[in-house]
Amino acid sequence: MILQTKALTLASGKTCVLRSAEPEDAARVIDYMKIMLGETPYLLRTPEEFDYTAEQEAEILKNKSNDPRSLMILAEVDGEIVGTSDIHPAGSRSRIKHRCGLGMSVRMDFWRLGIGSVMMKKLIAFAEKAGYEQIELEVVSSNRRAVNLYLKYGFMVYGTRPHGLRYADGTYANDYLMYRTLP
Repeated sequence: MILQTKALTLASGKTCVLRSAEPEDAARVIDYMKIMLGETPYLLRTPEEFDYTAEQEAEILKNKSNDPRSLMILAEVDGEIVGTSDIHPAGSRSRIKHRCGLGMSVRMDFWRLGIGSVMMKKLIAFAEKAGYEQIELEVVSSNRRAVNLYLKYGFMVYGTRPHGLRYADGTYANDYLMYRTLP
């Protein structure tokens, strides 16, 4: 699905542009993901594990833009990707078609500027329009900023996955399983 481009003024005074990811963005999305994966322990992989080629990423982005029940948003400041978010089907089987998953990341130096909130509003509105009844996500329980954002937008914790992530130093992090119903 394609999102109409939206520009917003951040708390910093800079302009942030939200738009749909396009196949042409593949190399830049890969670069963004490698930065993100290197600066936060809250994502599922390390930069080395993000090994998509530009061609593979372009195919993923093309499929998302052609799927009326999927949306991937890029947040850009000064032409640089500073955040991504997406809604994706939980599956195609009839008993789970009412559910979708949500993913979101914002570069650390752009936290607390309102990008996550704006993307969240867009994702929820899209999920409703696409006919979903429930949005689901997983978040590291110690990621308080993200947890608070999700709670602010009506998500509820319905479970905790102990030791959901295992780090290289042998420590663990728990995951919260969260959901939000849609009208």
